[in-house]
Amino acid sequence: MRPLCTAVDRVLRRRLAAATLAACLLGAVSPDLAGVVRHCRAGGVTAPGAMLLAAMFIGGFETRAADVGRALLRPGLLLAGLGIALVLRAVVLLGAERAAAGCWPDGREAPWLVVGLALTAAMPVAGAAQTWGARAGGDAPLGLGLVLTTTLLSPLTTPLGLALAEEPESGGPRRVLDALARSDGTCRFMAVWVALPCLAGLLARRATRRPFDGRLRAALLPRLRLAGLLNALALTWLNAAGVAREVELRPEPRLVAVAAACGALVCAGPFLAGWLAVRRSPAPPAARTTLTLASGLNNTSAAAALAGSQFGGHPAVLLPIFFYGAAQQVLASFLPGLLRSATTAPACGDAAVEVPTPRSRRDFTRVS
Repeated sequence: MRPLCTAVDRVLRRRLAAATLAACLLGAVSPDLAGVVRHCRAGGVTAPGAMLLAAMFIGGFETRAADVGRALLRPGLLLAGLGIALVLRAVVLLGAERAAAGCWPDGREAPWLVVGLALTAAMPVAGAAQTWGARAGGDAPLGLGLVLTTTLLSPLTTPLGLALAEEPESGGPRRVLDALARSDGTCRFMAVWVALPCLAGLLARRATRRPFDGRLRAALLPRLRLAGLLNALALTWLNAAGVAREVELRPEPRLVAVAAACGALVCAGPFLAGWLAVRRSPAPPAARTTLTLASGLNNTSAAAALAGSQFGGHPAVLLPIFFYGAAQQVLASFLPGLLRSATTAPACGDAAVEVPTPRSRRDFTRVS
């Protein structure tokens, strides 16, 4: 069973962009089925909420303490990554919101796109940054440290990001963002649904280290890893179906077009800003790759869950979150090849020169 789980997991991760696109298309053609799943409840917890809890728990369970220690041994890189992933991303999205403030085609619904973009900017780094970082030859401990740190700090950083994204002009979005930033509900949501499940996964991994000489954890890891990937694809399917359902009930082509354009263009901004910020830094190439990916990959599942709990009557809030999530997967699928070619190319433009290895010498320590 373990080789099968590992093989399926590897195949899906190699084709993660195609699998994400397939989940979106499946959600678009089956909105009714997804609606039934979305409204299922067990103990007061909806299906999307349970899936978010599972995603964060599995992400914590996959985290190795040794990798966390390696990340903490380089506090300078970790702090730089936090600055790029949180502050720089918020600044880029804030500028995009300001630039697009006068371009909305609908004065009633479209300004709520600003709220969706702000929620997206305030979320922690997505766990997918590790998958794409591995494909691009990134720094795995640094990527893991960024995902874990931003997730555990999200009860504090999310309200702060929402406060930074407030509109200077008066209006609905500014009041909504101000209320979210000041509300204890936002902090409680990020703590209960994001940070605490991740911490519980860390503790569960620690607790399963000794039973049965570690065989229990070794058996659980490949299954949970595959379950986490399938859970992420199921969340994408639910979000795509929810957007398709709202568009079907309230068809507004201009609003959808603006949301798609904003999601794609604003998603490309943090990637570009992160790459420009680190490309001339003295950090190793693997660390620069990880910092670039972390700047544009964030947890849109948590953003969609928070938006769904707070703005169920405003589908315009969910539109940019969905399109941002789809765009970041597409962009991340192209970035590994670009970053790998940029870091492995010869510095002087000449062909790689083979370095001769020293001749083997006789071992005089061996007594014949």
